[in-house]
Amino acid sequence: MTKPAVLSALGLTLALSLSSALAASTVTVSYPSDFQSLDPAIGYDVQNWPVEHALFVTLLTYDKGTNLKPWAATDLGQVSKVNKTYTFHLKKGIQFQDGEPTDAAAFKYAFERVLNPKTKSPQGGTGGWFGNLVGAADFVAGKAKDVSGIKVIDPSTIEFQLIKPDRTFLNVLATPFSAAVPRKAVEKWGSDFSHHVVANGPFLLDSWVPGQKVMLVKNPGYFDKAGAAQIDRIEFSLGLSEQVALLRAQRGQVDVLGNGIPSAQFASIISNPQYKAYVKSLVQVGTEYVFMNTQKAPFNNKLVRQAVSLAIDKARMVQLVNGRGKTTGQILPPGMPGYDASIPVGTQDVAKSKALLKQAGYDASQTLTLITTADEPGPKLAQAVQQQLSAVGMKVAIKALPGAEYINTITTPGATSIGISAWFQDYPDPSDFLDVLFEAAYIQPGGFNLSAYKNPAVDQQLEALRGQPLKQALPGYQKVQKQILADAPWVPLYNTVQYNFINPRLTNTDLHPVWNYVYQDWKIK
Repeated sequence: MTKPAVLSALGLTLALSLSSALAASTVTVSYPSDFQSLDPAIGYDVQNWPVEHALFVTLLTYDKGTNLKPWAATDLGQVSKVNKTYTFHLKKGIQFQDGEPTDAAAFKYAFERVLNPKTKSPQGGTGGWFGNLVGAADFVAGKAKDVSGIKVIDPSTIEFQLIKPDRTFLNVLATPFSAAVPRKAVEKWGSDFSHHVVANGPFLLDSWVPGQKVMLVKNPGYFDKAGAAQIDRIEFSLGLSEQVALLRAQRGQVDVLGNGIPSAQFASIISNPQYKAYVKSLVQVGTEYVFMNTQKAPFNNKLVRQAVSLAIDKARMVQLVNGRGKTTGQILPPGMPGYDASIPVGTQDVAKSKALLKQAGYDASQTLTLITTADEPGPKLAQAVQQQLSAVGMKVAIKALPGAEYINTITTPGATSIGISAWFQDYPDPSDFLDVLFEAAYIQPGGFNLSAYKNPAVDQQLEALRGQPLKQALPGYQKVQKQILADAPWVPLYNTVQYNFINPRLTNTDLHPVWNYVYQDWKIK
């Protein structure tokens, strides 16, 4: 053997060893769709949020449940007697990967960026979570250069002043919308910051090939050694069908099915003892629903919306997801304060549905476009809705869109007349459902008032309820929920039980009630 041949063989051996080592320290998560955005001011769904939580640090965060704890802050803050001024001291030495400090100025900049209408944040403008800050209205209107109610006392101290007391403010501070962002990098990349994230969390964004792969790597400069990421790399494999991803997971080539076990294979996986250690379940605090645009014909007619509600067979929907849900007739899910067990699920009544359509003068010749996600179980649910509405004389065409396009479409006001969606808690308070999904202020680009529901009386009540202690406010929330249901902007379908497929070589993978996945906690055996 010649010397070059010996070196080549040695090089090949080293390469194979390195490749094997990298594979052993890399966790692979599959999703059928691309990420919408990893910009914490923009990305707002169950696929994006856990990654944003791994990349960006907020003042507060959650423990294993929904109890708040400090993260960038030294404690839970000092609150004034009137509950309108909040002061936080920041831990020192937190930096973004480019060296920019995560200080009070970085948090102030992040809040103002969300508020700025140019950002097109789902929580932007005065109607979002930060609209209650003193000076927010003037800033949004362009009358002020900054938000006067966010004060940088010194680099390690920040103060927030609210116009009205809001018991959810601390919860909001734990969401990615409240994460500090690096001003230099954001201004450099503008709207493309999502693909060039400069992070300060347990992980860094190594690369993003749109529609194919996202790679996160452990942040060696993360400030909290006790909370540092436990694995070196997470690779998100994107664009795989759920069936192909499951086959790869069964072969050990994919560690986690991001969207859970596919419906078609659910029964066989659950009943197979070989996969008992792979299955993790969580009763999610969320609701699957059909929404109708109340500002757009034919759904600007309440009779038509009521007809749709009566046409839907909710029990059939649960069958289509292999029983992984419980039928519901309300917006708030079990486990959410304000859930009202007295509200009936409602039953299908085809004859009454037809009668309401006739009374409404419904034009049966028109074809409606039903928007759904291309991810399971969206297409199956959409086909069922299509069949059930056809039975009462409504023609429906289905448009199934990949994740990012789906989110962008349904959150563009006026772009959708009817669709299927789901909502899961951002924090344990009924305002997270009733405000975000039904206040008129959330009819904006990126907002999730998908039904374009407008009711000034409801808006006024919700605003008043935010300033009350939660226990005192619950009867009011139950009253508001009944008012919204009476207007029929939604057909609530079921509350979801999530079944995930996770390779048992991973530990610390218990599903979280807010984040679902907490990537920084995962370990490899």
